[in-house]
Amino acid sequence: MAEDIILLEHERRESLLKSYQESDVYKKMLLDRLKIADACNRSDESKVYAIAACRADPIFFINNFCWTPNDKYKQYHFPFILYPFQEDYINWLNKHIDDGKDGLVEKSREMGVTWLTLTLFLWKWLFSDNFNCLIGSYKEAKVDNKTKDSLMGMLDYQIRGLPKWMLPRKFVFKNHRLSMKLVNPESQNIIEGDTMNAEFSRGSRKTCVFLDEGAFWEYFQDAWDSAGDTTNCRITVSTPKGYNAFAMLRDSGIDVMTMHWKMHPLKDENWYEYEKARRSDDTVAQELDISYQKSQRGRVYPEWDLAQWGDYPYDPEYPLFVGWDFGKSDDTAIIWALKDYEGKVRIIDCYSNTGKTIDFYVPFITGILPSDGYNYTDRDLQVIMDHKGWPKGTHFGDPAGRFQNQVVNFTVLDVLKSHGIHVNFKDHWKHFSERIETSKLLMRDNLLINNSDRVKKGLHIAMINSKYPELQRGGLAIVNSKDLKPQHDSNSHFRSSFEYLALGLSEYESNKVKIYDKFKSDRFVARRTTGY
Repeated sequence: MAEDIILLEHERRESLLKSYQESDVYKKMLLDRLKIADACNRSDESKVYAIAACRADPIFFINNFCWTPNDKYKQYHFPFILYPFQEDYINWLNKHIDDGKDGLVEKSREMGVTWLTLTLFLWKWLFSDNFNCLIGSYKEAKVDNKTKDSLMGMLDYQIRGLPKWMLPRKFVFKNHRLSMKLVNPESQNIIEGDTMNAEFSRGSRKTCVFLDEGAFWEYFQDAWDSAGDTTNCRITVSTPKGYNAFAMLRDSGIDVMTMHWKMHPLKDENWYEYEKARRSDDTVAQELDISYQKSQRGRVYPEWDLAQWGDYPYDPEYPLFVGWDFGKSDDTAIIWALKDYEGKVRIIDCYSNTGKTIDFYVPFITGILPSDGYNYTDRDLQVIMDHKGWPKGTHFGDPAGRFQNQVVNFTVLDVLKSHGIHVNFKDHWKHFSERIETSKLLMRDNLLINNSDRVKKGLHIAMINSKYPELQRGGLAIVNSKDLKPQHDSNSHFRSSFEYLALGLSEYESNKVKIYDKFKSDRFVARRTTGY
């Protein structure tokens, strides 16, 4: 983009800001703020009135005592005087916390939603009798890196901008602002931070749990579900990132607040056209237009959309097949399928977990829990109970299962075999070029999918979000699919499990025999190794 165009746009934005700051509405609010600050500097009685007014109304608190930075204008520190749409959000969020109600916020970029959210949490922290909040993001640096670019850093910025007389008695920054934690020494209100993980928020009780940029969390569904045991009020905010677990939550009937760029008084069509020229089409869809479908790019399996959805539960009349992808330190994914008399493959259920040894997964096949209980969650136990009485089925899986070790001195396949679970594979299955072709054929012609929450939130999300990596060339992002290697992420395991299932069913059909263990008895010798 030409430098003169950039300069003109920056000047135009500065002009819009100046016009807004010179408006009668803004000048009155700024004058009121100055009068309140002056009165509080003059008398303790005014401070008492100001604290009472702040306690009663978060909007009064923000408009008159908070600040916000902006790197894109010549002026850096701004009095946090709210726009009307921001006032609506503050009231919406405050009511959801007080009522113990979940909420989702979908937004365009640069709407100030995270700043608004953290500032309301600070108001709760200061003035509520009982407020215990957990805030999280998908990267540790985005939670607490000691700068205003992190969630805890935003709280730091606001605290340092408040007058000292408004802070809790005995509050000392170095003593009460700890790593990933902010403590109110007067009320014992706490705001804690945590990073993305499947066990996010588990094991504690909170007034509110906040998942920032939820669409970018690899384990968003797990974190959201575990937060449901922690609090009555879960709040997540994000721009879209394809049709993933965040998008499914948005369509689930949850209360949704939409923050579109057109609501912002300093953003107009000229602003939009300028931003469009700086971004790719999919980035515009994702970050400006709040589009879930258009923001998907480089999908591995667009054919997945051709599959037929319906009510396809387990039916003992048809043979059961199971697809596996084994993880060592990340996900292990399992898919259950039936093949009906018309040759249609019915995906009936799926399950995945992360960081577990392979014997953890045995009860999901056998229906028998170990004596030590293994700390299965209610979610895990529900899957196990749902599968109780099913046959073990015919299993297909990752050829690497004979090498990976999740139990000391035993391969994955050794452990499963000791429980009567025989996983079939062929060495050539490790080549993705073979897996993708067989999987695409299955999707196009013979695939039926059970319309259950577990399938929708697990396998479905993984298949529509499996993508090829993007390469940066000449300043442009180019999807790299020439070598047929999708990017490795949280979607990879269900995708691979489905591919092994497709290959196994194809081999099963071509051999015209039922396979209980291996395709060739001499094809595999169990290997024992030492360590993990």
